Amino acid sequence: MSNYLIKERYRLSHHGWFYAIQRIDLLIIAISGAGIYVDLEVLKFSVEHPLDSLWMVKSSGIILVFSITLNLISQMTGKKSNLHDMLMCNYELQAGKKPSREESCQIEKHNDLSDKYSTYTRTLNVLSLVFMGIGLTMMIIFFAIIF
Repeated sequence: MSNYLIKERYRLSHHGWFYAIQRIDLLIIAISGAGIYVDLEVLKFSVEHPLDSLWMVKSSGIILVFSITLNLISQMTGKKSNLHDMLMCNYELQAGKKPSREESCQIEKHNDLSDKYSTYTRTLNVLSLVFMGIGLTMMIIFFAIIF
């Protein structure tokens, strides 16, 4: 396969990968938001029709809010990661083929910060997905067994 085709395939794969990550973030926010809405409707219903074991509904809502909060924080860490990656690229472009000691230090510093924030972003995204799953599971258990 020619270098051009490999580069084009890489570009398309990267675009698809990035699109999938964006979709997951949107789905976490949308599904958690819908779960919170259902929880609030159940709590509103329980005012007129007393229900047992509302702790599970309340806990589910709190966990879903936490999922959204983690996802929003991951957006901020992702932004910082991209900022430091851009700064690193700028230093590399300015340095050319033989960076000075100062330029090498700046490149390494921004590369390390970018990696650190990327790790935070991945961890927060996984935690957000896990908390969404826990919140939804609690809600499903409530509706399947208790309601």
